[in-house]
Amino acid sequence: MKAIVVDKNSADGLDYSIQKKIFEENGIEFVLEDCQTEDEIIEKCKDADALLVIYRQITPRIMDALEHCKVILRYGIGYDVIDVKAATERGIKVCNSPVHCLDEVATHTLAMILAMERQLVFYNDLVKRGQWLANAGFKPHRLSSQTLGFVGFGHIARRAAEFAKGFGFRMIAYDPFLPEEVVKASGAEKVERDQLFAEADIVSLHTPLMDSTFHLIDKEAITKMKDGVMIVNTSRGPIIAIDDLMEAVKEGKVKSAALDVVEGEPITVANHPLFETGRIICSPHAAYNSVEAEQQMMEVLAQTATDVLNGKNPANIVNKKELGLV
Repeated sequence: MKAIVVDKNSADGLDYSIQKKIFEENGIEFVLEDCQTEDEIIEKCKDADALLVIYRQITPRIMDALEHCKVILRYGIGYDVIDVKAATERGIKVCNSPVHCLDEVATHTLAMILAMERQLVFYNDLVKRGQWLANAGFKPHRLSSQTLGFVGFGHIARRAAEFAKGFGFRMIAYDPFLPEEVVKASGAEKVERDQLFAEADIVSLHTPLMDSTFHLIDKEAITKMKDGVMIVNTSRGPIIAIDDLMEAVKEGKVKSAALDVVEGEPITVANHPLFETGRIICSPHAAYNSVEAEQQMMEVLAQTATDVLNGKNPANIVNKKELGLV
C-alpha cells in the first residue's frame, strides 16, 4: 500500500518525519511529491491508496485516474480543496484533522482583535519612522464596552469565545446549525445574521467556505454593519469580497480589518493595494501554526490513513453519513 503527499511544499517548513515513521511501522510506502498541476497529480499519484493534500484542488478528473484510492486526507480542518461529493460518488473517504489547531486559531483571532483595537502595527510603523504620537490614528475603546460577533460558532469560534470572556466583551453569534443552548453555554447570545451585523463592533469570521458563504462579506453586508466596525478573518479568504472590503476601509465604514486568509492568496508582491490605508493587517495563513499543532496534525492524518487502509472507519471521515457508514 502507498500513501502519497500531493504538494509537500505548499506549506513551508512542514516536518513529515512523524508520518514517515507511522507509515513505515504499518508497512505503508510513504511518498512526497510536489505536484503543481492536475496532470502532474494524475501522473505521479495515480497509484496512491491514500492521497494527502495541502492546497492543490482534488477534482473529479483526478479521482477518476486514481486506480485504487480509498481515502483522501486534507492537512488541516477545512477540506474545501477536495470535491467531497465527487469522492463520495466514487466511494472514496475524505478525512481532515478536525481539532489539531483549535487553540492556535482561537489565539490568533484574539491576537488580531487586540492588534486592531490597540493599533499595535500602526503604532509600530509610526515609531519606526521616528513619530512618537500616542494619539495618532483612531481613539481605541475599552474592550468591555465592545460587542464581539462570531459568524459561525464551531469549535474554533467557541474556543475563541472562551479566551475572550476575560476581556469582558458582550458576545453574540450567528450559526444556523447550532441550537441556542450550545451558543449560550459558551457565553454568547444566538442572533440572526443581520442583527449581528447591526450590533457587532467586531465581526469575526469562522465559517467554512461553501457556495452559501462565498463573498458572504461583500458591499451589501458591510452596509448593514455599524460605522467603524472591525472585521477579522481566520477562516477562508473568499468569504470576504476583498475589493469591497478595501473600499469600505478607504471610506471609513470599516475602521480596521485583520486577515489571516485573503481571497487570491498568497500575496507575493510588495506594496499590495491591501495595505494602502494602513488599516488592514495581514498574516500569511499562519493562524494554525505551532509546534504542538503540527505534530498533532501529522500524527492524526497518518494514523487516520493507516486505519482506513486497514478497513477501519475513524471518526474524522467527513463524508461518513453520505457513504452510509453511520
